[in-house]
Amino acid sequence: MALDVKIKSNSKAIEKRFKRLQSRFPTIIDKGILQGGFQLLDIVRTKTAKGVDFRGNPFAPYSDGYLKQLQREGKSTKVDLFNTGRMLGSITPSGKTIKITGKNKVSISFSNAQMRQRALFNQVLNEPKREFFAFNNRTEKIINKQFNRFVEKELKKMKL
Repeated sequence: MALDVKIKSNSKAIEKRFKRLQSRFPTIIDKGILQGGFQLLDIVRTKTAKGVDFRGNPFAPYSDGYLKQLQREGKSTKVDLFNTGRMLGSITPSGKTIKITGKNKVSISFSNAQMRQRALFNQVLNEPKREFFAFNNRTEKIINKQFNRFVEKELKKMKL
């Protein structure tokens, strides 16, 4: 007595799908990382406009002399690091300011050297310091969650 077993498999189709995933996965990751960079940029700009640092604490008040100057010029005295708009305007979402700089790494920068100096002064050199160009664990978790959602959505589109 003999038994013949014939097995049909779709291994070639599965192999083809995995190769497609393997070739597209780095692109999906890079897109997700860039998206995270754009999201971080938006969070930095939003918090700065609200007058809070990356931890959520209000910025230190302006000096009396600077407040008087702003009042003479008819500008807002709210501490939001917005005088002419050029500093925060130089970190617009573009290929100049948001770049992939390594494996799973994105860099956000100022597109104008003069505005980089101004930001350095506000962030590090000036007393009191107004740390706006940074992020905390909460922001990192938000961006991480959004990145994971993006990758899942892209994988679902591939219908694996």
